[in-house]
Amino acid sequence: MRKPAFFVIGAILAGIFVAGCGGSYTAPPAAGPQTAMVNVSMTDAPPAGITVISFEVSLTGATLNPGNVDLLGAKAPIRIEVKKLETENAFLSTANVTAGNYTSLNLTFANPELTFLNNTGATLAGCANGTVCEIKPSGTLTSTINGTFNVSAGSQSGILVDVNLNTLLSGTLGIDFSGTGAVSASTQTRQAEGELEDLDDAGGIVKSTANNQFTLQTTDLGSLTVSVDNNTKFEDFESCAAGNFSCLKDGQSVEADLLLMSGGTFLARKIELHDDVAEAADDELDGVVFKVDSATQFEVVIIDELRDVANVSVGDPATVMLASSGATFQVDANGLTVPSALQGAFEGAVDTSQLMPGQTVQLRKVSMSGGPAPSPVTITTNRIRLRMTRFTAAVSGAPTGSNFNAGALPGIFTANGVTTIQVQTSSQTGFDNVSGVSGLADGNTVSLRGLLFKSTPNPVLIADKIRKR
Repeated sequence: MRKPAFFVIGAILAGIFVAGCGGSYTAPPAAGPQTAMVNVSMTDAPPAGITVISFEVSLTGATLNPGNVDLLGAKAPIRIEVKKLETENAFLSTANVTAGNYTSLNLTFANPELTFLNNTGATLAGCANGTVCEIKPSGTLTSTINGTFNVSAGSQSGILVDVNLNTLLSGTLGIDFSGTGAVSASTQTRQAEGELEDLDDAGGIVKSTANNQFTLQTTDLGSLTVSVDNNTKFEDFESCAAGNFSCLKDGQSVEADLLLMSGGTFLARKIELHDDVAEAADDELDGVVFKVDSATQFEVVIIDELRDVANVSVGDPATVMLASSGATFQVDANGLTVPSALQGAFEGAVDTSQLMPGQTVQLRKVSMSGGPAPSPVTITTNRIRLRMTRFTAAVSGAPTGSNFNAGALPGIFTANGVTTIQVQTSSQTGFDNVSGVSGLADGNTVSLRGLLFKSTPNPVLIADKIRKR
């Protein structure tokens, strides 16, 4: 939202953080001798001057021309949370396409919704300085990408379509998908493990486990059929010593790293248990903290839901109250090794003292009042789980060993006195467009995903992924 949208031509392609409109995903029939498969995904680059916390839009059409070849079919419209894609790609759709040479890709969008923090020093789009606002920007919602898109029968390549928020959003927060540089495209090819794309951190509910296969019910991707093999890793299944497919039960809440294979199927390389069946029945909401009001109250923008929750939607601001009986604090390490001092401080908290603007947290909802937006929403929670934060910044100074400082931070940090974040990497950190920290230099722009901890003298990000811009 962690980017552009890419359409894969010649095979099935996917991306990370797929935003969909529900329904189910099933692989299309195998491509015939004169056809190839086409896939659609998405990504973004953040704009300057404001902090985009959530940006949703529906993709209503995607066609290759000449021939007006439909790439979405029955999946349209597809709801996309673009902001999530700063560090990832989003798988949208797969289709069989007649082999041939195509010269343009036409996209149509609808119903954009933008939630942002205004730190420009003036009122912007009706939003006062220093406040978080949710608006529905207007503008041009069509885009035509001209180029040469060659589809060879039985081939496995794709086109990654990048939606650039820097260019897409105007100074007054209008939108123009047709503007120069707002949407661009590049060719994708198969990756090292034979997959067409990686889909990281796909969260949902387990259903229909049988024969090393299960259904993952998600709010954004719909229902995905996922297979496991001998290389699939099972993490945090503490009550299941087997550590294999037998640990999966209907109703569990899990997060999976998936590979989209050439036949259009999903293969899990890692499955992490979030909550067992009883706890997974609770409503859970992910949000970005933008204000800490007191020891027992803070404010977030909702960016994800484990399941649909009445009267609250992605992009809505909400006030969060700690339950009168208290709240537990947890760290969702997602396979990262977290320094014990940082993890201990967060998990030992009894109030909001370890929370800071910019963090992403998951809330277990005990009760909720108000809503739907624009009516205020108040959520009472008894569990706060630290999750992956995504933001774009600049390398500040020369990296030292495996660490570096990030500056030129989004306004959600600088408005609260944070001008530097220390980024710590390890062998568990993934890198895009750069081989490692040694390939970074002062001033490089990077999009970061990781666990953000409040610390002295500067916050610390335990990096899960770094993408060099």
